[in-house]
Amino acid sequence: MAGGGELKAAARFRLGRCIDRGGMGTVYEAEQQGAYGFTKKVAIKLLQPVTTGHADATRAFIGEARLVARLVHPNIAQVYNLGRTKNHIFIVMELVHGMNLQDLLALVARQGMRLPRDLAVYIINRALRGLAYAHGLKDDAGHALGLVHRDVHLRNILVSYEGDVKLTDFGIACARGFLPADNPDVIVGSPDFMSPEQISGEAIDHRSDIFSTGVVLSTLLLNVNPFAGASVEEMRQHLTQRALPDFRRMNPEIDEDLDRILRTALARQAAHRYASAYDMLSDVEHYLYAREHGPTADRLRRFLVEITTTPPKTRNITRTRTKVIPKPTAKTTAKAAPPIVVPAKKRG
Repeated sequence: MAGGGELKAAARFRLGRCIDRGGMGTVYEAEQQGAYGFTKKVAIKLLQPVTTGHADATRAFIGEARLVARLVHPNIAQVYNLGRTKNHIFIVMELVHGMNLQDLLALVARQGMRLPRDLAVYIINRALRGLAYAHGLKDDAGHALGLVHRDVHLRNILVSYEGDVKLTDFGIACARGFLPADNPDVIVGSPDFMSPEQISGEAIDHRSDIFSTGVVLSTLLLNVNPFAGASVEEMRQHLTQRALPDFRRMNPEIDEDLDRILRTALARQAAHRYASAYDMLSDVEHYLYAREHGPTADRLRRFLVEITTTPPKTRNITRTRTKVIPKPTAKTTAKAAPPIVVPAKKRG
């Protein structure tokens, strides 16, 4: 067949167990079947039938697939295809055998342990590589897409049993030309990991993701999110007004250099944070590798072997449901919940 010709072939998928149900889609473990007995394990995200007929939901689902398909990086969970049947639209995704960071911290805590400092920083190092790549993505004409993930969270960073780290779930990302415009009256994301400007309903850019990455790092090091609260309003107050905790007192393994990295990433004013994910990545890599041989994927793999006696056959990408909470205004009081789109907790 000459170049430029069209090769048509039908793809078949056998659905397995349901991995999670989200506000827009349901994710299944699946097996892609090809000719001559070829099979490949993948994840399939099906658009919920109740939302299939809604134009905005369909555009957002398609926009997520088109956007993430452009993100080809070893530290980003891949999207392989966008397909449709008579009744469904679906995304074919990389199946990651491992767990998300929320599950990892829970497992470590149940064993009375704390995630080793070097591995916590290593995981963030790999996540920052993916984030820096995504922030710098350009369209075919060479124009910056201005991509902001907007939900860098424990659940959206995966570690595989082979020691790989994958950033995932760009479903609420903003990027020029790919996703429908947000409702200006709502905020999207996970409030306990939002930047001060995001939770306040202000304009955000890539530096918001840097703050969220700092929250993830501090949570890995402390076994607790320092900005968590009983309500969205309490979390807003912690993020916008409360002084940063004494990280070194809370975890003596946090030295002066790591404390500086945390405080720079978590600066309340975006102008005082790292100017880019590459800048934070540079500091983190210098911290890990400048003085000695630092952690590797194999070190992370061996740690996961140590803490998991018999890993489940498949633990995969966690997808989350969302609910809407009202956006803050000048008249917002402590009793009035701000409108935020909050990913709900995954099913047990």
